[in-house]
This record gives sequence, C-alpha cells and structure tokens, in this order.
Amino acid sequence: MTPVVRSRARAWVLVLSLLSVPALAQGLPDLPPAEACWGQVPDADGDGVSDTCELQVAAAFMPTLWIAQGEKGVARRPYFAARRLNSALHTLRIFYMSAYFEDHGIPSLGIFNVFAHDGDSEFQVLDVHYADGRWFLDQAFLSAHLESACDSSGWYSYAQLEYAGAFRGAPRIYVAGNKHGAYNAKATCDRGCYFTDSCSQGRQEALDPENRLAARNVGSLSAPLINAVTVNGQTERLLDDVEFKGWDDQAGRSNSSPYRARLVQFGF
Repeated sequence: MTPVVRSRARAWVLVLSLLSVPALAQGLPDLPPAEACWGQVPDADGDGVSDTCELQVAAAFMPTLWIAQGEKGVARRPYFAARRLNSALHTLRIFYMSAYFEDHGIPSLGIFNVFAHDGDSEFQVLDVHYADGRWFLDQAFLSAHLESACDSSGWYSYAQLEYAGAFRGAPRIYVAGNKHGAYNAKATCDRGCYFTDSCSQGRQEALDPENRLAARNVGSLSAPLINAVTVNGQTERLLDDVEFKGWDDQAGRSNSSPYRARLVQFGF
C-alpha cells in the first residue's frame, strides 16, 4: 500500500504547487483609482472625469501597432478623447485618432496606387474599467475603412485581442500596409477589404512613439479643447465637419472622412 500512498501524496503536492502559481497578470496597476478620477478637478471638458486621470489612463492603454513590412505611409500625428461610460461601474471610453498624413492605397501593377488619398482618419476606441486596484480593457472598436465600400471595422472583446504587455492592458493591433485599417490579428487583416488588406509583422511601435498625448486631448464636441491645428502652414479642424487632409492637400487627390461623425457615433 505504501506506493499508492506515496503516489497520492505526490499528486496532492502537484495540485498544490499548480494552485500556488500566480495567475496570468491582468490589467494595469499604478494608475489613478476611480476615486481620483470621477468628480475631480481639473476637468476642462466638463465630463465628470479629471483631466489627469484621462491622460494617464489613455497613455497607459495606448495601442501598440504592428507596422507592416514596406509600409510607405506610417507618418501620423495622434490625438485622443476620453469620457465616462458608467460612473457606477467605473468605465471609461477612450477614442484614439490615428491621424495618418496619407493613405497610399492599393498598388496597381506597380504603376500607381488605386484609392490613394491625403489624410487617413482611422481610429481606435477602447472601453476600460477600474476594479480592485487595476484598470482593465473590456473591448475595442478598430476602424478599418469605416463606411466605405470595403468596411472591415468591428468590435473585439478583450479575449479576441493580443497584448504586447499585460493581459487586458494596452492592445496590440495589426495595421494594414499602406491603407492603415486596424485589426486584432494578422489573419483577420488578410481577409479585410475583400482580401486587399495585408498585414505583416514588420515592426512594433506605440501609436504615438513619443507619447505626446499630454498636449493632444481634443475634449469633446460640446467642450472642445483642441480643434484647429496648424502644421507646416496647413490647418486641420479636427472637430469640424470637414474632410481630413493630413495637413496636406495635393491637387488631384481626394481626402479622408471627417473625424466629427466618428466622435458623434461613439458619444463624444
């Protein structure tokens, strides 16, 4: 009987050791708690969430991008907005404007690019909540040619996303080469826009590598903090119902959709 007893003892040791292994790290600590966010000042956009909290949470959850190999139009100038979804549940919604300078379209026989245009108003929306000392990502909307003929945009739950760091922290998204549609995975991307989108693991970088979001909170349509932005003599009005040109306006090229309608759609 001794071998059986020893076998059972070993089994219990194994079970106890597995139970003692820390669970997969989830969420992001070291951010302002909900009590320091709701109803606190300064609150320049008057949404009931402190500006400091909005910035810190938005910076911490800022997506990491998989930039495709050979990407031609990666230059961008990101902005963000944040608002509360539900005070009782301590939920925030963060809107990240990618604000690419241009879209290089679909290569055609190596001669010219079809559907290329100035400016590219792709974006990502993240819903996050605070609980037990951490902030958690709940879901994300990734735009991919929204409301165009090949709209491949969609919501993804936290379980459908990849992460460069902590699980349910900042998501890693795949960016379609030259066209910037955002996806949760390479396979999803390669099916996007009627199989004309393509993603590859060229390099990873934050949406805003220099994290200049501290000066990039646009507020909301009812309480704008940033609207007109002039770069190299060209002005974009980010919150107005005007096409986004990517701080350029080349003759013979179309422009991108306004950000205003997108902000309205997601409650900003």
